[in-house]
Amino acid sequence: MRKEKAQILSALEYYKQFGDVVFLESQKADHPASENSYFAAKPGAWIKCYGNEVHIFENGKRVRFIDNPWNALQQFRDKHQNWLFGFLGYDLKNHLEALNSENIAIQDTPDMYFMVPGLLVRIDENGNWHVLIGQLDTTALNTSYDNTIRVQESFLSQKEKYSRAFYRVQESITEGEFYEINLSYPLEFGFKGNPIALYTRMKHTGPVPFGAYLQISDTSICSSSPERFLAKKGTKVSTQPIKGTSPNSSDPKEKDSIKSLNSVKNKAENLMIVDLVRNDLGRIAKTGTVKVRDLFEIQSFETVHQLVSTVECEIGENADPIEVIKACFPMGSMTGAPKIAAMQAIEKLEWYKRGIYSGAIGYIKPNDDFDFNVVIRSAIIQKGKLVYPVGGAITSDSELEDEWQETLVKAKALTQSFK
Repeated sequence: MRKEKAQILSALEYYKQFGDVVFLESQKADHPASENSYFAAKPGAWIKCYGNEVHIFENGKRVRFIDNPWNALQQFRDKHQNWLFGFLGYDLKNHLEALNSENIAIQDTPDMYFMVPGLLVRIDENGNWHVLIGQLDTTALNTSYDNTIRVQESFLSQKEKYSRAFYRVQESITEGEFYEINLSYPLEFGFKGNPIALYTRMKHTGPVPFGAYLQISDTSICSSSPERFLAKKGTKVSTQPIKGTSPNSSDPKEKDSIKSLNSVKNKAENLMIVDLVRNDLGRIAKTGTVKVRDLFEIQSFETVHQLVSTVECEIGENADPIEVIKACFPMGSMTGAPKIAAMQAIEKLEWYKRGIYSGAIGYIKPNDDFDFNVVIRSAIIQKGKLVYPVGGAITSDSELEDEWQETLVKAKALTQSFK
């Protein structure tokens, strides 16, 4: 059955009364990665993790226990060989390597969340709706929702903190600690209104192939991510790191911005991460199958041009999806290289706990295929506070003002939605 696009927003509003909802949307029809969209609601079971504290709901009961969150997810997946929808937060890295997260958490969000939907709708590329699980209540398609938002100015300018961290990064690169790092900072706003309305505005500002809206308890996530973390189809696994950003606008001063993507600096940044993710994939790939399918592809969006590469490999038929994800998490484009050294430095250089940012949102199918984005260009809203982290790669030849301006360009997915 075919429905109007606006009706999915009505369905999101309606089904919030029955618990958490997850909407994964391929918004940009002309993008090669845009495929199906999925709407998941009415969770029959779910798992949330806060560090080693695991919360599980199933069979009408809630339990709480202590375990490594990756082990808990594996057990949950083994028990529920079904569709799973949710997210992996950046700080799950601490349960893969000898790392920690001691910076201040500016929001109280889980490190991990997945649900088994009682209702699942697939929306194909032509806009046709296919109910895969449960029954769609037609009342949901005509539910009205508040489309207003009110945003207060940013709580705090981060330029001074960013500048100090930037120069410390370059000192560390000179001393040989690492050679590229993704340095980020959080934009913070007061927020009132309906997060669904903000998600809609962000989509209109710049459609992306990996958009997502999640309502998990009191937390709303509005994601306009252009980047794929990891996808599995059969025995093929692929990842598409983005490194290299330039503004996309009608401003004559920025007319040559695409050309700047082909600079030696941008290509060097991209190539470093390509080498990193090749190494990650090599941990689970069949010998000799890791290859770079596309290198330095330019992809254009409404607010930015991006330099994207695609790396893929073959894995065994019985490879476990959780183990595949663990081998590559978090996305190398959000850390830097070498990966562990970069993550150790991020903890010292940044002044907030990343949380959901830099993690991944997506799904796992019953047949173990999966697809996850990278949580960038994403607003996380909780208790009247909106947090929108931005960042970018710093190398030895980076210039402070250029890097700062790049973060502001990336923020346009949000800030232009306020107008």
